[in-house]
Amino acid sequence: MLNWDDPLEKITPSAPAKEHFSEMPGVAVDREAEPAVDSVKRLVGGSDLTANIAPIKYQWAWDAYIKSQRNFWLPTEIGMGEDLMALKQLNDNERHTFFTTFATLTTADALHQRNLALAVYERISAPEVGMAIIAQMHQETIHSMSYQHIIESLNFDEDEIYLLYQRVPQIRAKFEYSNRMTRGLQGQTADLKEYVRGLFFYYMIFEGVWFMANFCPIFSMQRRRLMVRTGEQLQYIARDESGHVGFGRALIWALWQEAPETRMEESQAHALMREAMALEADYAQYTVKPMLGYDLELHQRHARYLANRRLQDMGFAPIYPESEVACLPWWEEQIGFRKEKNFFETRVTEYQTGGALSWD
Repeated sequence: MLNWDDPLEKITPSAPAKEHFSEMPGVAVDREAEPAVDSVKRLVGGSDLTANIAPIKYQWAWDAYIKSQRNFWLPTEIGMGEDLMALKQLNDNERHTFFTTFATLTTADALHQRNLALAVYERISAPEVGMAIIAQMHQETIHSMSYQHIIESLNFDEDEIYLLYQRVPQIRAKFEYSNRMTRGLQGQTADLKEYVRGLFFYYMIFEGVWFMANFCPIFSMQRRRLMVRTGEQLQYIARDESGHVGFGRALIWALWQEAPETRMEESQAHALMREAMALEADYAQYTVKPMLGYDLELHQRHARYLANRRLQDMGFAPIYPESEVACLPWWEEQIGFRKEKNFFETRVTEYQTGGALSWD
């Protein structure tokens, strides 16, 4: 056994014999003839053997993956006792709007997890892009955990929450439409143009319009000091979803560049958005009841603003005139965590995990 008094040479391994390396595989003489790793990478339809993350070809996807790791959070860190008391203070309109909105978001997040796993990820062949999508799947499971934490904390009936869509035609119509879009995404041999059309629906409409608009009624309550902790959890979820929308935009643009034949016509994008907005209008008519500082007209004008914004993100003209749209003045503040908070009254909302901090 070695001890600290042993001479240094006793614990220094001898150099390996030269012939030890004689059986190593040879290196190709003409390295220039070998294809570069990033040249055989493709978003869709690349080699099944292309498992190399580096060199990174799709930097935007790698950046999205790193950002998702920095934004890790757990819903159980947010105490819900305040909301249990606030729930009793809601009037009938506020209770209906809160419960219906919350139930719809809960079920929609579970549906989106399934879509990412069974449809979007299946066809992606570039490893760094696949990693970013898997990170999104994980974030969606955190969102589902958040909704379940709220359900248990507020003593909601789970069947009432998870099965509300079966009893309300306006909610069910949105989910049935979403399921049809998922079927269009599935299958390695499915039409690639239909795949991109499905990506446009899920990233630009499902997450970019439907999700973002439906956070707003609860954010409005939060700003009035009602259901504050639920609103705080939705802020974290909205931050994640905002990142997903940005990733989806970059993914679709990159696919259009690699496979120009998949590019959507503006008329197709407009038709898809109009169909989705008609479903959203029916849903909002049922869900959003007049509350202090928020009503159906505000909700619909903001949803139209989001629809125009997503279309413009993809290079298309808006479908609603300026007279019919309006961004809620506090929207960017809620979604971007720009407001200052009293450290002793609430938890920090802007943070990064230690391994991701930069000292620049």
